[in-house]
Amino acid sequence: MKAVDSKTDKDVVVGEGEEVQLLMGNRAVVQGLLEAKVGLTTAYPGTPSTEIQMQLYKLHKKGQLYFEFSVNEKVALEIAGAAALSGVRSAVIMKHVGLNVASDPLMALAYFGVQGGMVVVVVDDPGCLSSQNEQDSRFWGKFSHLPILEPSTSQEVKDTIVKAFELSEKYNTIFLVRLTNATSLNTSAVKMKVVEEKLTKDGDFFKDIRYALPARYVLHKGLHANLDQIKEDEDIKAFNVLKFEDSISDKLIITHGAIYSIVEYMRNLNKLDIPILKINAIYPLNEKQIVEILKKYKYIYFVEELESYLESNILSIIGKYNLNVKVFGKEELAVPEENRILPDVLTEAFKRIATDPTNEEVFKVKIPAPSAYAHVFGREDQLIPRTLPRLCDGCCHRGAFYTIKRATKKTDIIPSDIGCYALGQVYPVDVGDFWLCMGASIGTAIGFSLTNDKPVVAIIGDGTFFHAGIPPLIDAVLYNHNITVAILNNSLTAMTGGQPTPSSDEKIAKEQKQLDIEKVVRGIGVEWVKSVRVEDVTENTKLFREAMAHEGPSVMIFNGECIVELYKHSLDLGEAPYVDEELCNMCGTCFIEFSCPSIIKKDGKIAIREDTCTACNICVGVCPQAAIIPRKKKKV
Repeated sequence: MKAVDSKTDKDVVVGEGEEVQLLMGNRAVVQGLLEAKVGLTTAYPGTPSTEIQMQLYKLHKKGQLYFEFSVNEKVALEIAGAAALSGVRSAVIMKHVGLNVASDPLMALAYFGVQGGMVVVVVDDPGCLSSQNEQDSRFWGKFSHLPILEPSTSQEVKDTIVKAFELSEKYNTIFLVRLTNATSLNTSAVKMKVVEEKLTKDGDFFKDIRYALPARYVLHKGLHANLDQIKEDEDIKAFNVLKFEDSISDKLIITHGAIYSIVEYMRNLNKLDIPILKINAIYPLNEKQIVEILKKYKYIYFVEELESYLESNILSIIGKYNLNVKVFGKEELAVPEENRILPDVLTEAFKRIATDPTNEEVFKVKIPAPSAYAHVFGREDQLIPRTLPRLCDGCCHRGAFYTIKRATKKTDIIPSDIGCYALGQVYPVDVGDFWLCMGASIGTAIGFSLTNDKPVVAIIGDGTFFHAGIPPLIDAVLYNHNITVAILNNSLTAMTGGQPTPSSDEKIAKEQKQLDIEKVVRGIGVEWVKSVRVEDVTENTKLFREAMAHEGPSVMIFNGECIVELYKHSLDLGEAPYVDEELCNMCGTCFIEFSCPSIIKKDGKIAIREDTCTACNICVGVCPQAAIIPRKKKKV
């Protein structure tokens, strides 16, 4: 059987039990895990890795493999690590900031090694498309003493996952596979095997004195020796490929897997007969392999996304072996150190690559780094008006934010957190002054309360509370810190697509036991705790002021349903309420202070858009004139 590779237009031979499909990079990860016969997988929701996790969750529900949304990335890695020590192939899926959370067990587990193969799939987010910061996970390799592979296409993603497990078991070490939002979300043809068997997680842990050593420095030398073997492995060296090797040129472009396709495109667009060294084995680098290639060229051009990782490391190799080459890096090529690399961003770089490398004046010209979004923001005509992200129509958090806004003063300090509720900081809701990372709202609230003579309110969601909010709340109880915590509970991780949290009900997560947030908070030792529905904003405002007046930590839990999740289960949410024109005095509370996008001013009167209103009915309790009248209760 034959198929056609859409990229090369060449026939691809498809054997028995194989097929060719167009797969997104994230789907290719899942296919690789299936072909590698991985029995246990764990994760914490985080875009751009969420698609991988959701596919594994579906396979788990089918009973094909084990997957769980762990309470955070640290726990996810610890679970998978124990499975790998028991001889079971395991994988952990997370985004770049999740690796920060998981780094504590990762650094220690590297010393022990693993018995069953273990792969950490980390997806970076250049350009912060769905993240609070940019990070370059290529640097984790040297820091953690773990090898890193970085594929380019969906086919390479799938094949890299399979090979990573083989190498992990060969060298008894964890392998990291790095993707970015480009490689995870792009689609290309993949030759794949059909895997339908149930994958087991049955293992057997054998005790080893190494696991109980307190002075683990004795294992450090073994880590270095292992890396020396890994970098000499022919399979590792095969990840680095000199493309267009037949080009007659004394120039060489060096790039890495995540942006290779763009670099190749720019080379062809500019009709440059220059070879490209594509490095997919990010760490450890094989010095001899790189030296043998570099010796053939006089001029080396580094094109990288985010940090100058390859440039820095290969410059040290050039110096060590005293190679007679001239190097052009980010500064000389005007390649930015931040944001995504798109073709437009590399226009100036390839002009400079094409020019005379001895004309030093060309490379001295300073050009501001181009925006990766110039092709969008530079247009005079916009097909879709640019808007700030905002809470959905009918979002239950809007009721909680309105309560907090009414109960606090402009001078009060309100740190928020990571999740949909971070959108409360956006005008016109305008509640929240600061956010840092998962769970940090409570920790920073403590710091603000200790150093400012002002009331402090921390806002956090249910998923983030269980992820990283419990330890700082314990601290608040231990030292009786004077903070108020608002937990906005919609019983799922809404921003990444509705994954379950520990507080999710059986409708969302049948396979897990539901935890009561109020019981958890009381169990920690918080004395002032109230759990309320979001709709009664008048009563909730009184309670929240009471919480803020309490000496010591206080917690108020705002409960409501995610409107997107409601639509998944029932399209009949009820009829929109209406405005009684005789009672309405046009005070503007509903559409200015409450800022519901479905409440508008039309023909000089307040009206509710029935086409967008979700009948959440929170506005009914917001109106001080009782002029908003409900028609029919929503079905939940």
